[in-house]
Amino acid sequence: MGLLDLLLPSACAACGRYGSPLCGDCLSRFRPATRAEHRFLAPDPGVVIGDALDVALAAFAYEGALRRALQRLKYGGASRLAAPLALAALPTLRQVTSLVGPASLVPVPVHRDRLRERGYNQAALLARMLGQRAGLPVADLLLRERATVKQHQLDRAGRLRNLRAAFSPAPGMRAPAVVILVDDILTTSATLESCAHVLRAAGAECVAGLVIGREV
Repeated sequence: MGLLDLLLPSACAACGRYGSPLCGDCLSRFRPATRAEHRFLAPDPGVVIGDALDVALAAFAYEGALRRALQRLKYGGASRLAAPLALAALPTLRQVTSLVGPASLVPVPVHRDRLRERGYNQAALLARMLGQRAGLPVADLLLRERATVKQHQLDRAGRLRNLRAAFSPAPGMRAPAVVILVDDILTTSATLESCAHVLRAAGAECVAGLVIGREV
């Protein structure tokens, strides 16, 4: 649990109202990344198909209340937000498992320097909460070998270059046949794709992904 979680009373990360880390009003404003009227008719921002990555689904559009909540989780020490965010994304996880079957959840790792700064890996918190709710195992199978520059300022080609050789398998790791990568935010899918290549090389036959928010 982050230091702020211990010192401050529970308040909504999106609107500031006291009573819960993420209030019902703000949760109701989360917009799905996929619009029903666009599905099968236009590029779907809620679905990603990659090279090593078979498929990834995003639970929500990265905007408004969700954006504020994820920023607090990632940069503000508000680790308690992982539980309501994971619960909100649970239906999307079930959609992923309906496509690929039972799987192990693997959080996208952060570099040890960022882990030291934040006190936790937000993707690992989300994966743990999702695993508990869905009855799926969670495994830390990946390491982030080097600290990369922040991805949000780069295009897809730049992100892929930035992530080259950034991830490696944990020592002695043998990947399960089916893996679902878990991360907080997806922009170009470069991070998921890089992780998927490592897992494929370690024996995974199917690599899918679940993210909470998709930049659209």
